[in-house]
Amino acid sequence: MEIKTITICGGGNAAHAMIPIIRKHFSGQLNLFLPYGDEANHFQKLINEKRFLTATIKDDKLYGRPDKVSKFAKEVCQEADLILMPLPAFAHEHTLLKMVPYLKEDAIIGAIPARSGFEYAALKILKDNHKEKVKIFGMQTLPWACRITEYAISVNILGKKKSVGMAAFPHQITSELSSFLSHVLDLKIEPLPNMLTLTLANVGQIIHPGIMYGLFKGKEQKKYKEDEIPLFYQGVTKEIATTLKAISDEILVLTEKIKVRNKNINLDYVLGLKDWLIYSYESSIADQSTLQNCFTTNQAYQGLRAPVKKENDYFVPDFQARYLTEDVPFGLVVIKSIAQLAEVQTPVIDEIILTISQWMQKEYIKGGFLKGKDIKDARIPQNYGIKNLEEITIY
Repeated sequence: MEIKTITICGGGNAAHAMIPIIRKHFSGQLNLFLPYGDEANHFQKLINEKRFLTATIKDDKLYGRPDKVSKFAKEVCQEADLILMPLPAFAHEHTLLKMVPYLKEDAIIGAIPARSGFEYAALKILKDNHKEKVKIFGMQTLPWACRITEYAISVNILGKKKSVGMAAFPHQITSELSSFLSHVLDLKIEPLPNMLTLTLANVGQIIHPGIMYGLFKGKEQKKYKEDEIPLFYQGVTKEIATTLKAISDEILVLTEKIKVRNKNINLDYVLGLKDWLIYSYESSIADQSTLQNCFTTNQAYQGLRAPVKKENDYFVPDFQARYLTEDVPFGLVVIKSIAQLAEVQTPVIDEIILTISQWMQKEYIKGGFLKGKDIKDARIPQNYGIKNLEEITIY
C-alpha cells in the first residue's frame, strides 16, 4: 500500500488535531479540503506565513501545517491516495458528491468516525459515479477528545482512546490500512472484520442521545446560568446510566439475533457500553466498578458540559446540537431500521427516538414503524435499496 498524498476534509476540532499528528509521522503531501465559508482562507494564511498549527497534549506540543488547501475538490483530491473525513455524519454524502468526480481509481476514502450506515451511502455514490474501484473505510469513534483554542492556530487534545476499531470494504485491505493509519495517527487501530460492526458498535449513538435524554427529559424549558450548565459525561446519574445500559443491551440482543441468522458473520467486537469504556479509556478511568463511575471518574471527560445555546442572560438546551442531529438519524434510527429487518423489539431506543425527534422537530417513527416524514433523510439501509439482513452482512 503506497500512500504519497493524504487529503483531510473539513476544518473542525478533529481536523485541527490530525494536521500536527500526521505531519509528525508522514513526510508525504498533506492537503486540506475546506469547501465551506472562509475556512480555507485561514489555513492559506498559515501556509503563506510559514507558521504552524500547534496541538497541545498535556505537557507536550506538536506542530504542523498542510502543504496545500483549497475550497475546490479538484485542486486537493485528484492526487490523493488517502482521503480522511473527520466530519459529522450529515456532511458525509454532500462531501463525497463534491469529491467523487476527481477521485483516483485506486483511492481510499474513510470517515472518522463512520457512525452508522456509512457504507450504504458511500458505496451507492461511488457506484452511481462509476468509481466502484475506490475503497472505503470507517472508524468506530473519534480517537481524541479535542477542542480548537484558536482557529487555524491551536488545538487542545484533552485525551486519546487506548484503541479505535476500523473496518474497510473490500475487507482484504483492512489489515494493511489499519497498520498504516496506526502509524500516521499515532494510535492503536484495531482491525474489525466488517462494516456492520461499526454500525452496531457505534457508541456515540448510545452515549450522546442517551445522556441528552437523561439530562433534559422533563426539563426542556429550563434555563441555566453559565456556572449551572450541567456537566455532560460527568453529569451521568445512576438513572441515566440505567438508560444507557438499556440502549446498549437492546443493541446486543439485535447483534445476537443477526449472528443466529448468519452464522458466518463475526460480530465479536460489538461490546457492551461498560466493557467498551473500560477497553478504550482504561488508564483514564479512576473507578471502573459501575457504568456511572466509568463516566464520572473518566479523566478524558473532565469538565465537558452539555450543549446549550444562549438566550438573553441564560442558557437553554441546544436540541440542534450534533449529539442529536448526528447520533439519531445516523445512529439510533439506523439501529431501529436493522432491528425491524431482524424482527427485534427496541422499546427503549424507540422512546428515545420519539422524544428527541420532538425536540428536533423531526419525525422518524410513525405508528411504531420508520415511516415518519423525515425518514428519507436518515441513513437507514432501506433508503439505499437494501431490504434484508443478508444484504447488510456482506459489507
